[in-house]
Amino acid sequence: MMAAHPPASRPNPGSAEASIAQFVASTDPLDSLVASGFLDRQDGHYVAQELRTPQLRQAMKYSVCLTAEPDIGHFYQEDGEPDTDWRRRRAQTVRDHCSVCPVRAACAELALREGDTVGIRGGLTPEKLKRRLVMERDRLDQALAEDQHAAQQQQARIAAAREVQRLAGQYLGTSGKREKRLENMENIREAARRRDELVAAHRRSAGWTVAA
Repeated sequence: MMAAHPPASRPNPGSAEASIAQFVASTDPLDSLVASGFLDRQDGHYVAQELRTPQLRQAMKYSVCLTAEPDIGHFYQEDGEPDTDWRRRRAQTVRDHCSVCPVRAACAELALREGDTVGIRGGLTPEKLKRRLVMERDRLDQALAEDQHAAQQQQARIAAAREVQRLAGQYLGTSGKREKRLENMENIREAARRRDELVAAHRRSAGWTVAA
């Protein structure tokens, strides 16, 4: 299981830890990451930091919170509850639920990305989450910018694929002059080239090889 105090930042770029985390996050499917324990142990934080927010959210389907459905009240301080009682109760919650969760690191990283510091997340108390938000502000800003870029690129790929379909439908519906059909065909080729360029760029950025 993971240590009580996870690392506060990414490993140094170019280090063995960073290279391994980047490789694992970019090549292993999410199911494999969970099954292999890459999102719950100490170095799981490094891997979780390399994932995009939609992947972190998807990982939550494997969480103890979803599969075992514990009382959600365990993760929050009750109104008027003495701090001493809350500290004792939350320590028990971490032992009973977070310490056995296969996506603990992903849960903590998602909480940081979303600024969720109200309750226990990924085995971290609200106080620890707030400290990490401050300590890792630059890293989190970069991660959020990468999330936004990835979402924009995905939308561009979807739009390019839809444009190919639109032009193909337009071509099939063309019954005019031969010159017009040839023009439509050229437009389809150009749109398909743009779509393929975006897909190839995505595959390269993800470290995927060209399909055989």
